[in-house]
Amino acid sequence: MVVITITTAGIPIAVSKMIAKENSVNNRNGVYKVLAIALFIGGAISVGLSIVISAELKFITDNILKNPKLYYPLVWTVPSISVITFSSIMRGFFYGLKDIRPPANAQIIEQVFRIVFVLTYLYYVRPTDPVAAANIAIIGITIGELFSLTYLIFKFNLKKLSSKATILRFYRTPSLHILNDLLFISIPITLSRLVAVAMQSANAILIPQRLELAGLSSLEAVEVFGKISGMAMPLLFLPFTVTTALVINIIPNIAEQLAVNNIKDVEYKSSLALKLTLLIAIPTTIVLVMFGEHLGFLIYNNAEVGKYLSIISYATLFMCIQHTTSGILHGMGKQVVTTINYLCGMLIQLYCTYFLIANPKYGINGFFIGFLISTFLIALLNMITLKKSLKLELPLMQTFTKPLICSVVMIGIMILAYKGVFTFTGSNSWSTLISCAIGLLVYLISLDLTNTFDVKAFISTIRA
Repeated sequence: MVVITITTAGIPIAVSKMIAKENSVNNRNGVYKVLAIALFIGGAISVGLSIVISAELKFITDNILKNPKLYYPLVWTVPSISVITFSSIMRGFFYGLKDIRPPANAQIIEQVFRIVFVLTYLYYVRPTDPVAAANIAIIGITIGELFSLTYLIFKFNLKKLSSKATILRFYRTPSLHILNDLLFISIPITLSRLVAVAMQSANAILIPQRLELAGLSSLEAVEVFGKISGMAMPLLFLPFTVTTALVINIIPNIAEQLAVNNIKDVEYKSSLALKLTLLIAIPTTIVLVMFGEHLGFLIYNNAEVGKYLSIISYATLFMCIQHTTSGILHGMGKQVVTTINYLCGMLIQLYCTYFLIANPKYGINGFFIGFLISTFLIALLNMITLKKSLKLELPLMQTFTKPLICSVVMIGIMILAYKGVFTFTGSNSWSTLISCAIGLLVYLISLDLTNTFDVKAFISTIRA
């Protein structure tokens, strides 16, 4: 994850932004030049890192991971580094052109081929060695990404690019300023992602250790961390499927409009993205907080996971705001400020993880305190930065009050529905599923009745 972050965190976003800018002024040669330089940089870094890892495999497994059995799984991760890098950059190219279909199809192809390969092999071969089974899963990543990259290359117009006239114009386009812009955009974003990966690694090491100091046994400490990071957190990130789509689309859109100095459109689309984020984040936060334990039972049959989910879900609203505002600021070229904001939040989380968890008075709640404070601080700092740069139209009634009222009505109906269904079925699973479906329908109807969100205006904006 560390190596892939270095090559895929910042460069694809920079490619998306810069290609959107070049495309907005009809500079097709600039578009292809950005792609070529990005592929060269990404390829050089990924190949270099692959060589370093290959040369130090024994040292990594024996001294860093402290598990010699991971030698061959690590061997099979090496080919995926370059393939994932090229695939991510090609996706950034299409996002920059606002052609969403090829990267979307490529991701579906990657998932399908990876899952089919892994399950087919495991079904017919049935390896008894768990390391061999893990190797197949890792090989599947490379195979899936390889098919994804092949599809993206197929969709790329190589014939048009390889024409003599295009090549001559291509070489006349200056490279140094493109390289500088690419590095200026990608390096801060990569650093912030590396911090995120480093924090995940630090949590994996520190949380169990600090919990032991708080009085838990080694096994109990690892179990608690596993329930939070491996079970509760994935559920917390569900609403990010929508905010991620917003971020992917908004970065090239903003870069394109800034290139032609259309500030009004940037302000309108940024305001719309934040409104949509709040429409999703507010009800999701309330549902996860109120129904966290029921969802923990439904998915994992574990009450403790549900309890942890209910606690960390208070951060959902701030995390969604942080995600969308980061995308807007990246599109505006303010990735350095965004990275600084993120670092401030992570320092607070690290402080709480180290000092509070070891205190028996707090225990694992020390992590939750740090998580909530850090996400709130990052979202707040991002909003302050954004407000200084843009005049956002976020009326309190339309943006926050109405969605909150609709969400309260929704959760009230969900609680009644859950109790009613549970009385007849006695099943938490059916009660949770049916109440969630009813709640979603009630929320959508409430949005329509209160004129909270103009669907037609949103669709027309997306098409534009």
